[in-house]
Amino acid sequence: MTDHPTPAPDPKDDSGMEFTPSPKGPAPTRGSARTLVSGTSWSVVAQIIPLAINLGMTPYIISGLGGARYSIFLLISSITMLLSQFDGGIGQSALRYFTLYAGRDDREATTRLLFSVSAVIAAFGVLITVVVVVFSQPILTFFRLEDAFVREATVLLVCLTAVVGFLLLRNLYNAVVSARHQFGVLSVAVVAGHVVYAIGLVLTVENGWGLYGVAATMILQQVVGTLITVPVGLRYLTRAGMAFISRAEAADFARYAWKVQVAGIATVVTAQKDQLVAGRALSAQASGPFGQGSSFANQLKSVPLNAVAPIQALIGAEIGAVGAEASRAKVEKLQYLWVVFVTGWCAVGIPATLVGVRLWLPQEYALTGAVAAILLAGHFFTLVCTVSKTWAMTLGQAEVAMQQSLITLVSNVALSIALWFPFGIMGVVVGTSLGAAIGAMTLSFHVRRVVPTRVRWFMRDVPYWQAALCAALTFGIEAVCEPYLPGGVRGLALAGLLALPGSVVFVLITLGVRGSKEAYAMVRRG
Repeated sequence: MTDHPTPAPDPKDDSGMEFTPSPKGPAPTRGSARTLVSGTSWSVVAQIIPLAINLGMTPYIISGLGGARYSIFLLISSITMLLSQFDGGIGQSALRYFTLYAGRDDREATTRLLFSVSAVIAAFGVLITVVVVVFSQPILTFFRLEDAFVREATVLLVCLTAVVGFLLLRNLYNAVVSARHQFGVLSVAVVAGHVVYAIGLVLTVENGWGLYGVAATMILQQVVGTLITVPVGLRYLTRAGMAFISRAEAADFARYAWKVQVAGIATVVTAQKDQLVAGRALSAQASGPFGQGSSFANQLKSVPLNAVAPIQALIGAEIGAVGAEASRAKVEKLQYLWVVFVTGWCAVGIPATLVGVRLWLPQEYALTGAVAAILLAGHFFTLVCTVSKTWAMTLGQAEVAMQQSLITLVSNVALSIALWFPFGIMGVVVGTSLGAAIGAMTLSFHVRRVVPTRVRWFMRDVPYWQAALCAALTFGIEAVCEPYLPGGVRGLALAGLLALPGSVVFVLITLGVRGSKEAYAMVRRG
């Protein structure tokens, strides 16, 4: 995936697994900049439209379903999100291999792996659905659910668990589509699914269907997405590959996947912990502000994460085509752009979130703005190391993600317990963010220790003083204007617009400093 002649690819990645070049040579691909811009643009479209739908409809849904039912919906979503991680690490691991196979246009290997892991995922989906059907009542009782909501909540829990199994299977085909840089297809599926989601929830609210209507809507949403993406994924498969992978290939895949599994479980427990703790401590009906705060912070985190699929596809195809050493310089440039973007995003996003969410939601959700702002501060550390982690994992070092997730989780739990006593539930939220910072720092040291072909340390690319200046500027503007802003979604939108001056200043001074450094370096060389 380069625009110039390149040396032959390395026969093995850093994990030791062989990736024999295709006899036809590397697959024809676009330049990396074009791939990244195109993929990210499509992903942003798929993020912004659903985000607008969610932001515009959330107050309406809370009012229509009632605060208690909405809180139950968020809690059950967190439970099923946790269940979705017990797939043996297959989904994320398959994406890594699909990108490498795409780099040499190996459709037979892609088909064999997809065929093999699909059987495992299908069995897993059936298993978790049966388990939840059997244990649904104890699960809901644990979260102190009121009797009036038990039947609706049971139906929603069982339906969303079945949807999880279905999604895990479909996402294997989505991974094939992503590896082939067909990001537009995935974006269309996401947007279409959210249109169905919006229509379904409006019908649910207007007809008083409660959580039954939510369950039906979630099922239809995923059916629509499947009809769009799976046929495209099938184009990159071949009948010649319709066979199981060998025992040796399965063993190699499993050695990588179990590490991804541990990392995935630790990551999702960390992400959903605040909602689950609030659900247990306060009751399912009263946990809404913490669940919504976590959800909003995750939505803001997801905006830059739209670039991750193109980044992973680009890095995997590049390594598969030219090898790790020849790919390093390009990845370091990519990392710089990523780090600067997520730094600016969080610097202006935190103060805007604090004010905007407070204006957006009803008074009973007043804590949501503070919860979201604190969690977004922690998400910065999760985001800033993304390129470095993707590089290491593509080279077969899945243990870096596993170690980061475990250290983040352990730090999170320890700090949450320590901060619970003086600060209550808000101390648990602060512990989550501090745990994310500790996890990111330990990842940087682990990557330097285990990855032979290393990229520059990501923290060297952070524009520190520029971020601090723009965060202070944005906070000042938000604080001055807050008393004059309207409530509801208009207040949220205006709070977001008030972050624009800080964003512009951040871009201008960051580019100016970068240009000055490059000019100084040219003078020294000259």
